[in-house]
Amino acid sequence: MEVVFEPAPVLDATTRAAFLALLRDLPQDVAVLLIRSGSRAFAGVSALPRSDDAQAPDLAALCAAIAAARKPVVFLIEGLVNGALAEVALAATVRLATPEARIRVGAPDLGLIPGAGATQRLAARIGAEQALRVMRGGIAVAAPEGIALGLVDTVIIGKDREDVWAQARDAALAAGERDQGIQDGRAYLEAVQAARATQRGGVDSALIDCVEAALLLPPDQALAYEVSVAATLAQSPEAAALCHIHRAELAAALTPVALDGFAAARVVNLGLAGAPGALVAPVLKALARGMSVTVVEPDRAVLVPFLRSVAARQEAAVQAGRLAPERRDGEWARLLPQAEAEALSHCDLVIASEGAAVPERGGTVLMLGRGPLPPRAFRLVLSGRVAELGIPDGAVGPAAAKALAFLRRLGLVALTTGVQSSLGLSGRLAGASGAAVRALVALGVDPAAVTGALTGFGLPAPVLPEPAGTPFLPMSDDEIVHRWLSAVVNEGVRLLAVGMAHSAGEIDLVAVHGMGFPRARGGPMHQALRRGLLIMRRDLSFWTDEADVWRPVPAWDRLVAAGRGFDAV
Repeated sequence: MEVVFEPAPVLDATTRAAFLALLRDLPQDVAVLLIRSGSRAFAGVSALPRSDDAQAPDLAALCAAIAAARKPVVFLIEGLVNGALAEVALAATVRLATPEARIRVGAPDLGLIPGAGATQRLAARIGAEQALRVMRGGIAVAAPEGIALGLVDTVIIGKDREDVWAQARDAALAAGERDQGIQDGRAYLEAVQAARATQRGGVDSALIDCVEAALLLPPDQALAYEVSVAATLAQSPEAAALCHIHRAELAAALTPVALDGFAAARVVNLGLAGAPGALVAPVLKALARGMSVTVVEPDRAVLVPFLRSVAARQEAAVQAGRLAPERRDGEWARLLPQAEAEALSHCDLVIASEGAAVPERGGTVLMLGRGPLPPRAFRLVLSGRVAELGIPDGAVGPAAAKALAFLRRLGLVALTTGVQSSLGLSGRLAGASGAAVRALVALGVDPAAVTGALTGFGLPAPVLPEPAGTPFLPMSDDEIVHRWLSAVVNEGVRLLAVGMAHSAGEIDLVAVHGMGFPRARGGPMHQALRRGLLIMRRDLSFWTDEADVWRPVPAWDRLVAAGRGFDAV
């Protein structure tokens, strides 16, 4: 007899309790307990922490019970398995995987480490060197590599229920009493010491410490140490900021409700009306994804530097080993410079620079700059990795869906707004940033002090005007940063109030991916919530008469009165 575990859609406290009860009450005639990660049950499990993670029974207790189960527990890895499910998979007796499956242990990009024994079990299973490589790099190990490492026991063939059961039974029998303990203590310690030579602090050092603990401490103490370190990191400001940005990215990747149901036609032929340097990176991404790119630029003084920039970036990729020469040649052959706008009429989508001629017929047009919008056009604002697509309410449909899918296919963080603004969220936030630093210098603050405070916070160096003279007004780094943040957040509140931004998370995404705001700080709106909206509103009232950039927008009063963060705008 076999049993399949089919829990609720998330691995919450209720599900953990049900799982423990199942393990405790397994009938004697059960041969194997199979956990299928690809079922609907686990669709919502991610590496992000949950509010009930510390509620009993916690994940560490569940994984300990799985590891000590009196019947073999087989975990079938389907798709991507990470977070809590990766912990469960490592606690199982046997891991099977479909050919396309991947498993990711730990989430250093979220400021988190495993907290239920995964650092111990992974290192014992595949050795300290490989375990540290996988966890420190946040690597999603594919099934073939998992077999080579010893992380995966079997790659299954076929997905028929009976086939899966047969292979699960065979793998469980083959596992027997496999010793998964540390086999070579000297090599293990050498791997830990080698990792320490390149440790980067924070999460990285914590991972190395936990892997070392598996060698130096008794199992129960090593597990307790991992649980303690993981809990401390999960409460850190850095983890909170990184998880906030990750949630905002997940939200931005969803299809907007207005476009739900519209099929997005694939862009095969991309056109450029004009060749500004800002489009070099998108063109390289389009070529790398197999598109043909037609560039219409009649001015050779503009076209030639653009083509040279594309060629230089490709050559640098070849020299670095990121691009094969033959692939570079194939991409170059799909880059087609033309002189007449009519050459764009066959393109599925055209990105047009301000003032460039656009053909009367053809595909969807994305317009850069401040120029008037021609027919079939949407406003596009590019800043860093952020692409803002202006889609008025009356313009939703297949063309808008195609444009959004195209931008996401290029790997851009694509946001939609209902306002056809030539500045976009990024331009408005950058304007507030520039106004804030100019106001500080106008007050008499030393430009070097402004630059030092902002770069010390993790921001790019600002462009500053010449000071009016000396002596300089003394101001602490904290006050400089708080004044800068307050100005940017004040503009963010304005953008929320007028409906240009849908959420505070979108503003933080623009700041992080478009303005160089440090990801580990979570964005200006996240920082405002950490500081407290009432305190920030009070600070703005102190500085109101010093510069317009610190004059609170009316929506602040609603925010403070409602006490619900930025949701009340």
